[in-house]
Amino acid sequence: MNWKMAGMAGTALAVVMLTGVSANAGANKFTGNVSLAVGQTFQDDFGGVFDDSYSSLSGDAKLNVAFSNNINLQLDFAGVGAFADDDFGFSLDRDASFQGAAHVYYRNDRYSVGVFGGAGVSSGPSFFGPGTDAEYYFAGVQGQYYWNNFTFGVDVGYLDSSADVFGGPDDLYYSDAWFTNAEVRWYATEKVTVTAGLGYMSGEAFAGGADLDTWRWGAKVAYRPEEKEPLSLWVAYEGRNTEADFGGGSVDKDTHTVKIGVTFHFGVDGSTQDNDRHGPAFNTLDYGDVVVGG
Repeated sequence: MNWKMAGMAGTALAVVMLTGVSANAGANKFTGNVSLAVGQTFQDDFGGVFDDSYSSLSGDAKLNVAFSNNINLQLDFAGVGAFADDDFGFSLDRDASFQGAAHVYYRNDRYSVGVFGGAGVSSGPSFFGPGTDAEYYFAGVQGQYYWNNFTFGVDVGYLDSSADVFGGPDDLYYSDAWFTNAEVRWYATEKVTVTAGLGYMSGEAFAGGADLDTWRWGAKVAYRPEEKEPLSLWVAYEGRNTEADFGGGSVDKDTHTVKIGVTFHFGVDGSTQDNDRHGPAFNTLDYGDVVVGG
């Protein structure tokens, strides 16, 4: 399967669908945004044995449906296609993935709170041939608090995955894991928004043969040239460290990604703060890279 094409095609389909929704959106009932980005990833695998650097294309689309003044449904779709090279027939990088999620939540002018769940599929590491794909699932609770020009968010959830490897155990990748993420958005001006996030996940892999711990962190600066223009430009950094403890020893992997992107908004007029608090409220992390260690 051409994973690069599958990941981007799935996102492109979501973009087309949401564009159609925006064209028929009623007064703030349907709101959302569509983002496209290019990225460069730098990795340090197992003490430098499989160091790698590669480019990627990514896209995501969000749709928020307001059933009333307070009850909302948010749908997310995201895809990634990477241009990673094999090192002597080995690759520990994720070529591509596609993910979808849904959020049901209550929101007023001070806070939002709700539940979320989603699923995705990701390509995995390859050794002298095609890699083993992973299917993963996640669910949890989340909330936000609005204070002046700040938004504080947190979520807690559970993730599991499956991968069929020649009839063996299906918990090859990150599984039976608990995670938590925190996010702060600062609406510095009407045109500039700064976002920072920190996350932690703990689980197991290799049929319980390894205990995994992952820290994630990141920052993003978005600039919206004009309030009336439904477009914002942004640059982001994402970092991750995963340590695998095999009992007799441990290995770790560091990943750093820089992205430049553009986001198109629909359904809400005004600043980025207006869009965040009256449109789609929540950001959903890309879990495919963590699950397969890519």
